[in-house]
Amino acid sequence: MKYTTILILSIFLFNCSKKKEVVVNTEDYEMYLTNSPNHALLKVNEELLFWESRLAEIPTSKTNLLRIAGLHSARFQLNGEVDDLHRSDSIYNLILASTTYGKDNIYRSLAANNITKHEFRQARTNLQDAIAIGDGKASSYLMMADVNLELGDIAGAEYILKSFTNKKSFAYLIRYSKIKDHHGDLDSAIILMEHAIERIKENKALFTWAMSNLGDMYGHASRINESYQAYLKVLKQDPDYDHALKGIAWIAFVHDGNTQEAKRILNFIDTRKATPDMHLMLAEIAEIEKDTLEKENQLDHFKAEARNSKYGGMYNTYLATLEAEEFSNPQTAIHLAEQEIQNRPTPLSYDLLAWGFFNNGDYSEALEITQKRVLNRTFEPVALYHMAMIYKSNGLEKEARNFFKEAYASSFELGPTISKRIEEEMKTL
Repeated sequence: MKYTTILILSIFLFNCSKKKEVVVNTEDYEMYLTNSPNHALLKVNEELLFWESRLAEIPTSKTNLLRIAGLHSARFQLNGEVDDLHRSDSIYNLILASTTYGKDNIYRSLAANNITKHEFRQARTNLQDAIAIGDGKASSYLMMADVNLELGDIAGAEYILKSFTNKKSFAYLIRYSKIKDHHGDLDSAIILMEHAIERIKENKALFTWAMSNLGDMYGHASRINESYQAYLKVLKQDPDYDHALKGIAWIAFVHDGNTQEAKRILNFIDTRKATPDMHLMLAEIAEIEKDTLEKENQLDHFKAEARNSKYGGMYNTYLATLEAEEFSNPQTAIHLAEQEIQNRPTPLSYDLLAWGFFNNGDYSEALEITQKRVLNRTFEPVALYHMAMIYKSNGLEKEARNFFKEAYASSFELGPTISKRIEEEMKTL
């Protein structure tokens, strides 16, 4: 075994042997894990009843319809029921067909729903229609920057941002932060997000969204305690903000090794929000606990829910990965990856395709896709792990070793399952 490999393995063993300080303290958030009503959801439901009663009195009121459509979209964020998004779309389209003014705002609202449903090409079309009308162009262009980032058009997003003169605004800073993150400059992305938050401390909705994102970024940078504190700040402002609770569950699981607490939090979220992705994390916990039956049960639950046609392609990335790795259906994984590329031709989508070919035993095809479409175009740790496996399968061990090292540096983000795989793979190099 080469000296460099021995050194790397020593670092792995040292990191694994270090006693970690427990970060998660149940007393910090126990008050949020209660069966008390989701106050935000109750408020949305009350407002829906009010505006629906108004609509019954004046069925053609554009104002009433707009408020109802927006409330359905807002309710999806709280309950995870995708039918709310479809109802919102239907109402917006109904308004479009019967109005001659204010269409730009409706196109932007439809684009926002498109983004939520991962329909990024349709979102771009709706935003182009909004821009063509001429009203509210600044809002439309900012959303277009978001869509460009999702479509992998980083240059297009940067071009849009260059046209904005206020480089210190919240809207500018959060998007510039995303661009820095796409370029692999996480430290700068964090600083920009911190500056953005300083500008909207009094705005509860924007603060909770931005602080939750900052919590994610801190975690990706292995600043675990700061990540935890960020999630607590979110919950203090909005006790019903489930993404923050999920972030705490991940810290409990990955950093503290407290699988029971992680499961308790996730099962609580699952009782009040209809999102299939909770099953994925519960499946990974079951794998670490060596509970094979529970893992299979959770994966089956996820697959059954995520493949429901009402979700469209929202879960294609997860489904493709599972089909390749867990269900031994690499051809299905390849098909799903091709669909994802049609929707968002990003390096990560091509990585998904390469991973499908790798799991199908087509190592040279996987390498070709990786070198043409993924290499040096994304710095996401899961893609780095895939690249390492693909390069190793093609006998390119030096490159594989470097990719394994880069991926392993983000062990917290990857989680214990992939991290353990990397450790095992490194022993063979």
